[in-house]
Order: sequence, then C-alpha cells, then structure tokens
Amino acid sequence: MAHATTRLGPRQIRRIEWAIAEAERGHRGEIRVHVEGRYTGDGPIARAAAVYHALGMDRTRDDTAALLYIALDDRKVAVWHGAGLAGAADERFWSGVTEAVAAGFRAGRPAEGIAQAVAEMGRVMLKAAPGEDVRGNELPN
Repeated sequence: MAHATTRLGPRQIRRIEWAIAEAERGHRGEIRVHVEGRYTGDGPIARAAAVYHALGMDRTRDDTAALLYIALDDRKVAVWHGAGLAGAADERFWSGVTEAVAAGFRAGRPAEGIAQAVAEMGRVMLKAAPGEDVRGNELPN
C-alpha cells in the first residue's frame, strides 16, 4: 500500500494490506491502494493514471494491475487499471468500487470500505486474469 499523506492508523493500514493479499489470490493481477491528502493535476482520474505509471504498475506481466486511488482531503476516489483488465467490468462496477470506499468513510470505517473495494477488484481479476500467479507478488501492496 502506497501512501503519501494519510490519516489512516497502523491498524487500518494492516487491515487494508491484508485485504489486498487476500484479493490477489487465484489470479495474475496486482492491486495497490494509494492514499494522499490532495490530488494534483486535472482531477482524480488523471492523478490515478499518473500514480499508476509512477509506481510502475504498467510494467506488470500482461498489464493486469489496478490502482485504487484515494485523495482524503478532496474526498475523491478513482480506479485506474491496465490494458489487461480492459473490458473486465463495466463502468457501473468501477463506480461501485469507489462507492464502497465512500460508504466506508461516511460510516466512520474507512479501512472496511477500502477492504470491500479491494475485494471487489479481486473478484473481477479472477475473471479477467485467471490462473496461477507464477511471478508472485510483482508489486508491494
């Protein structure tokens, strides 16, 4: 899990890291969560794309990585994924992923909302990039 500025505590971060590890089982995809205070640039989706590339997520085998980007102060969430996941789910699905994060924050349980979003991402990856992950964990969580 990458984070620049975060108000998530160590326990919450461990919960999210555990959720990522669980969601990465059974497929070749990689999931990362990036949390920062404010986004820079042309909006949260553009920032998510920039972070995706800056973290080298586009260099995974088959480009089957997905980034869950969260700007806490701006209250914005976006998902960016590689070409290997293109068409794996429709826009309503990805909106549901971001809504899970928002619902968790509204309920005062941000780590649970993020964990739910990560689990949903993992389920899509099971369909889009099935198979044994012979390369192992290509990216830090």
